[in-house]
Amino acid sequence: MPIARVALVLLVAFTLAAPAALPARAQGFELPMLGEAGSEELPPGMERKLGEQIMAQIRRDPDYLADPESTEYLNHLGYQLVSVSAARTNDFSFFIVRDPMLNAFALPGGFIGVHTGLVIAAQTESELAGVIAHEIGHVSQRHIARMLGQQKDTMAIQIGALLLAILAARAGGSSSGDLAQAAIFGGQAAAIQQQLNFSREAEREADRVGFVTLVNAGFDGRGLEAFFGRLQQGSRLYEGTAPAYLRTHPLTVERISDMQNRTRNLRFKQRPDALDFYLVRARLRVLQEVSTQGWLDLLEYFNGQLKQRTAASDVAAHYGAALAALKLNKPDLALENALAARRLTTASSVILDKLVSETRFAAARSEDERRLALDAARDTAARHPLSLVAVANYIDLLNKSNQHQQAIDTLRTQIAITRSQPAYHALLGRSYQALGRQSLHHQSMGEMYALLGIKPAALQQLELARRANDGDFYTMSEIDARVRELQAEMRREQEAMRESGRSSQEGKPSR
Repeated sequence: MPIARVALVLLVAFTLAAPAALPARAQGFELPMLGEAGSEELPPGMERKLGEQIMAQIRRDPDYLADPESTEYLNHLGYQLVSVSAARTNDFSFFIVRDPMLNAFALPGGFIGVHTGLVIAAQTESELAGVIAHEIGHVSQRHIARMLGQQKDTMAIQIGALLLAILAARAGGSSSGDLAQAAIFGGQAAAIQQQLNFSREAEREADRVGFVTLVNAGFDGRGLEAFFGRLQQGSRLYEGTAPAYLRTHPLTVERISDMQNRTRNLRFKQRPDALDFYLVRARLRVLQEVSTQGWLDLLEYFNGQLKQRTAASDVAAHYGAALAALKLNKPDLALENALAARRLTTASSVILDKLVSETRFAAARSEDERRLALDAARDTAARHPLSLVAVANYIDLLNKSNQHQQAIDTLRTQIAITRSQPAYHALLGRSYQALGRQSLHHQSMGEMYALLGIKPAALQQLELARRANDGDFYTMSEIDARVRELQAEMRREQEAMRESGRSSQEGKPSR
């Protein structure tokens, strides 16, 4: 059982697999409150820390899709919604999970995951935005914190179940998945009855808050009615095998009727979908597949899509075909489709421009052709200096062109990728490795692992950096100081866990 599923099963009370309607009124609607929205049982700082710990596990799972294009698009869309929501002062992070099921979910601390299947199934950008707005509603109303904070006993049971599940999954071995699943279900069985009424109220509140956010952000609320039908149909697929916790959050007649009543009085508003919405849907179709036959089938599928003769669908079909061709190691076919997609639209799209430079480089047969591809990537990065996709692509092509020092210099002066992002250190480490600068390479990889929350691996890399010992005095001093800092952090965390264990034992009533 992958660790992403472990976190999902525990916290899927706020998921769209069993899902979420998104009804409410726009401005002026009086939202019912479920009580004080900031339970002191789980303060925001602790909630964020818990979310970060869960994310550290999820990022290790093969179903976690660390794809820059779809992640950048999803975060751009998400922050359009956050900016007009009650949660606009919160930190959010939106990420993709490789899974064909129609699902999205909120984790503690503002981490929101979306399945590839849900993005692909959305027929309009407003449908996708509605799903995300619903999850933002759970965060803005602090439903997870309030659920965990309802009763001390319930919170202890659930957090204990979560930590036990993470430890069981981390332990590895053929039975670790079963152990993790049993730990979660055991905790849920003990607490589910106390949560059931609250979570249903939370879903209705997230519906209303999400709808307000959706409409105020300028999206079309009516698109959700069609998506509701697909979600309801998708939830039936879960019935035979889904955990009980999924089945406690059905799309009820009441919630569907509530949504229909609220959208009935909306004025008609046609909102054109962004080109990147179509491109990301095509991209995720390709990335959801992992087999040669699957990519061959997608080439045929995208060729069939060209018969629709609409501008956006034709661009997306050529884009998807280019990606599938790259996966099949057919660079000439990939370039042909990428250029065809670019010719069909004048719209600005970093995602499309990146593909053009990427396929040009892959299909290049001479230094001049590679230079043209590199120039195109540099121009895209210059036009979009805040885009991780554009900047990372330029640095990637610099490395592929053996211009490793130029890649380092570009990385150190650009502003799209900060030092607080794992991608910064991953790119830096790659260039240092190519230049044979082993201490700096391992130091960069150590910082990457530390940011991912994998401190043992971070320490291992820093120890390798010490052993290589080919950096200058200042570099080696930095590495030594960082090793001591991480060791101290790990000791504090271990002591906190021991102290927590002693406190919980002391708090048990004597028999």
